Amino acid sequence: MRELLILGCGHSESLTLFNTNAAIRENGRLFLIDCGWTIKAALHAQGYGFEHVDGIFITHVHGDHVFGLERIGYEARFGLGRRVPLYLPESLIGELWDQTLKGSMGRNSEGEQSLEDYFDVRPVGGDRLEAPQLSAPLFKTSHTPGKPSFGLVVDDHVVFTSDTRPVPDVLAGLDFDIGFHDVTFQTGNPVHASLDELVAVYPAAMRRKLYLMSYEDGYAEHEERVNQEFAGFARQGMAIAL
Repeated sequence: MRELLILGCGHSESLTLFNTNAAIRENGRLFLIDCGWTIKAALHAQGYGFEHVDGIFITHVHGDHVFGLERIGYEARFGLGRRVPLYLPESLIGELWDQTLKGSMGRNSEGEQSLEDYFDVRPVGGDRLEAPQLSAPLFKTSHTPGKPSFGLVVDDHVVFTSDTRPVPDVLAGLDFDIGFHDVTFQTGNPVHASLDELVAVYPAAMRRKLYLMSYEDGYAEHEERVNQEFAGFARQGMAIAL
């Protein structure tokens, strides 16, 4: 069976939830959507390790979506003897290496290193991700101003926004059956979509298709409202058949 597996559903500040990362699971193999600092524990919680990962797609460069690349990069190269294919929009490559990973991975016992020394880097040009495990249209999201970020449509019917402010015009142009959308319980958050905003800007029919993710630890007090207005909360270990 081919599934979208939710490895984590938590806000970057969460103490009890893994980072909001997901995976395409098929025949016991995984293609990751984002790779935050909790990725090793999140995989272990589902009975997997880095040896099961055949590819990674990165939606944007924030720690809860990319810091796990340091761990998988080192362990796959020196422990498993391979470079995991890493897919990311071309606009993210310099930011990921020069501004994020180079400080800890740019030199090891073998001398100066590059992103390509750890990963089989496969730049994504245009608006579609093409990988052996997944062919998916990409769409731009509205997260940190001036910082590129992307969502994707898995198997042409499951939307995964990653982190974003509300994007009603974008979602209105997508044909999907199920969606996973960023949410925060904070009001006035400049980079995440608040629960009140989602209710205000998305029509009821669309909200019923959306599971909310990237939420804070105090989610239980909002559960009744979320279940009334949306498909519900995304949960760690939740799997959606594709």
